[in-house]
Amino acid sequence: MSNQSIDFYQEQIEEQEKKFDIHNYVRGYLRYWFLFPIFLVLTLTAAFFYLQITQPVYLAKATLLIKDEKKGISGSSGDIFEQMTQFGGNKLVENEIEILKSQTLMEQTASELQLDVNYEAKDGLKTIDLYKASPVNVQPELISEYAYQNPLVIHVKSESEFTINDEDTSHKYGQKLRNAWGVFTVTKGTESLYSDITVKFYNIASMTAGMLGRLEIAAPNPKSTVLELTFEDTSIQRGKDVLNKLLDVYVQSSLNDKNNEASNTLKFIESRLGLITGELGDVERDVESYKTTQGLTDIGAESNLYLQNIKENDTQLNDVNIKISVLESVDNYIKNADAGSPAPATYLINDPVLVALLTRYNDLQLQREKYAQTTQANNPLLGTINTQIANTRQAITENLQNLRRGLDVTKKSLEAVNSRFSAGLRSIPQKEREYVGIKRQQTIKEGLYLYLLQKREETALGYAATVTDSRLVDAPQAAYLPIKPQKPLVWLGAGLAGIMLPVLLINLLLLFSNTVQTRDEIVKMSQSSVIGEIGHMKTTGDQPGEEAIIKMTSRSAVAEQFRALRTNLQYLGDGTCRVIMFTSSIGGEGKSFVSINLAASLAYSDKRVLLIGLDLRKPTLHERLHVSNKFGASNCLIGQGNTVDFIQSTGIHPKFDVLTSGPIPPNPSELLSNGRLPVLIAELRERYDYILIDSPPFGLVTDSSLIAKYVDATLYVVRHNYTLQDHLKRIGELQRTHRFANLSVIFNGVKYGGGYGYGGYGYGGYGYGYYSEDQDTKSPNFGTKVRKMLSRSS
Repeated sequence: MSNQSIDFYQEQIEEQEKKFDIHNYVRGYLRYWFLFPIFLVLTLTAAFFYLQITQPVYLAKATLLIKDEKKGISGSSGDIFEQMTQFGGNKLVENEIEILKSQTLMEQTASELQLDVNYEAKDGLKTIDLYKASPVNVQPELISEYAYQNPLVIHVKSESEFTINDEDTSHKYGQKLRNAWGVFTVTKGTESLYSDITVKFYNIASMTAGMLGRLEIAAPNPKSTVLELTFEDTSIQRGKDVLNKLLDVYVQSSLNDKNNEASNTLKFIESRLGLITGELGDVERDVESYKTTQGLTDIGAESNLYLQNIKENDTQLNDVNIKISVLESVDNYIKNADAGSPAPATYLINDPVLVALLTRYNDLQLQREKYAQTTQANNPLLGTINTQIANTRQAITENLQNLRRGLDVTKKSLEAVNSRFSAGLRSIPQKEREYVGIKRQQTIKEGLYLYLLQKREETALGYAATVTDSRLVDAPQAAYLPIKPQKPLVWLGAGLAGIMLPVLLINLLLLFSNTVQTRDEIVKMSQSSVIGEIGHMKTTGDQPGEEAIIKMTSRSAVAEQFRALRTNLQYLGDGTCRVIMFTSSIGGEGKSFVSINLAASLAYSDKRVLLIGLDLRKPTLHERLHVSNKFGASNCLIGQGNTVDFIQSTGIHPKFDVLTSGPIPPNPSELLSNGRLPVLIAELRERYDYILIDSPPFGLVTDSSLIAKYVDATLYVVRHNYTLQDHLKRIGELQRTHRFANLSVIFNGVKYGGGYGYGGYGYGGYGYGYYSEDQDTKSPNFGTKVRKMLSRSS
């Protein structure tokens, strides 16, 4: 065959190997069919125990309305406020969501509900939560770290006594106990069917972290300020109680913040009123004293005119002074806000921009205090709030400076007018002029006093009418059907897992399998015919199956297969092949097993058979046949003695003889190529009908190539799930180059299972009834019965 033809032939083989064989792929699944019922049973059993062990989780739900204080503001002031508080409505709702999910509120909720002590009981595999249904109540005074790691088991013995864990000592209800769990008192609870109660203690801080994970707050409609609160819990009642208490704590916290703000404003007004009241009393006493000492009773028309003008001017100057005083108090508050100075009264400020900035600054201060209690100091959210506070403080400072400059200009203008009016008063007698000065001070103090009284009443009314910014729309309710575990989904998932896991496992086995599995692989990759198949021999006693000698008179499956192989020998070459060599790729593929049993089968067909052991490196025939290896083929090849003297009877059949390898020579290859081997074979042809040669593995040494030149045919043994697929390519190369005459393959050790697909040859399922197992064979297992039924149905 030319090199061009060989290359073309090789390309065809490679192209066939690349093609996806759907039949072999399906056979691979059928071969491992038993994995599907096994995994289905395992996954469904796991699902059953999961549903038995897992506590059902229920969902409690409540709806809360957050009032948007910014709605309804219109006009120019509203526009300014809206510009200063971008995304005002949404930010308000988002802030309230974060407050509701704060650690502080949840800790207070858990503490007031006493959730740090949990009661459970076992009912078979299930764990029953005994929230508000426990026959005992534990009131802890001091809990140790040991208690957080180890549950306390209380055994109810009677109406008045109980025991703890495995202790024999009985305790009375209401008795204070001290042990490794701490100091606590056990009191009698509600009537219950359970007597063994497991009490678990939780750290409030770590427990609330888990509770916050089960709390969800969302806005169903982004255009509204309605929030939907959901909480998952294993107890229906506890889920509703947690939402109820959380909303109560949230509302109370909001009211406390508003009351603190109103209280600070009242304190500021009261302090200013006290100061102004004292100053006003002093001025009034000065007026009274001056009139008494100077005897003033009437003022002239000119004096009244100047006084009226000065009074109006002084009123305006008084208003400017009040505004400057308020601005100074605001500036002092901004500069000393961190020192705890009281917040200024925004009611005294007329500028809407400054009012809005102060309101935003106070809100940010309150928000920072809340987050400082619930988050770490390095939290990015806290840093963002601090940045907003600093920016707002800078804006307030700049606004104050602008207002102060405007008021200073107005004050200077008013003082200049006062100077002109005062110059006109110089024509008035000195007494009248002094009286007007004192009277002016009295008017200023009276105006400021009346203004503060009005603001105090407005603040008191607002303080008395303080209401929360939220309203409960729907009280907490819980569904009586658990949200998880969802039994249909668990069973479905278990069923899918029971199918997908075997599929994945079989794909991995097929993907990483590099050994020969099917007859088709041999034919496609080696381009050689398979002359026979030998089934897998099970280990009997201490003897491995691959070393067994088949009882050829039996009707076992393997014996029938050797008979079929014996029949197929007539199709080797031109039908006259009598000298046959057995080889393989590596050791352990069963060439000695096949050669011995095929020789025995030929002998039982009334043929004279000689089995020659030419594996001069690692002989095993003498051990398998229990004969001597003192002399053998190596003696014949060196010309020592007569060949007939070295041939031994196997004892298996009178016509079955063996020529063992003999002593191991130092140079097997040179001994096989010294020219005496063809003479030996020619001599033995005259005496025997068949000569079977057990040669070394071709893939390891070159001895088989030396022997192959003198034989009529070569049978290459390939073992199921043992021979590598790459070795089949070597057989194909031998076939293409014709290095071995009449080369055929024997497929050995085949494990006939579901999907193997050789029933058509009489050994994978269709042969039942034409042969029988030996009498001492065990009864067929479940897999065998299934294969029988499948074969019959097909």
